[in-house]
Amino acid sequence: MPTCKLRRIKCHKQEDWTGDDHPYILVNGKKVWGPKRTDEGQIHEINLEFQFNHRIKVTLIEDDQWDDDDHLGEHIITRGDISEDEQELSFREDGAHYSIWILVSS
Repeated sequence: MPTCKLRRIKCHKQEDWTGDDHPYILVNGKKVWGPKRTDEGQIHEINLEFQFNHRIKVTLIEDDQWDDDDHLGEHIITRGDISEDEQELSFREDGAHYSIWILVSS
């Protein structure tokens, strides 16, 4: 069964104009990491592994205390993504820019 390891996340550009972002990650709709206070340029280690049969969906959300949370993007990971090399997923919706590095193995 394939495994997708979420290695780390980096904030290139925050979604919030004032204060830090508070991103969190969903895998198949379930919150698995965060929210974590994050500033531009900051990197957080994640190091979580998920087994899957056919595919998993990785979604990045920014927690907003005063209004609806912001959807920053999502990626579908499949068996076709199996590689010996790390892959960078880019999340660029709602004016933000984040990267999550993953490693997909068999």
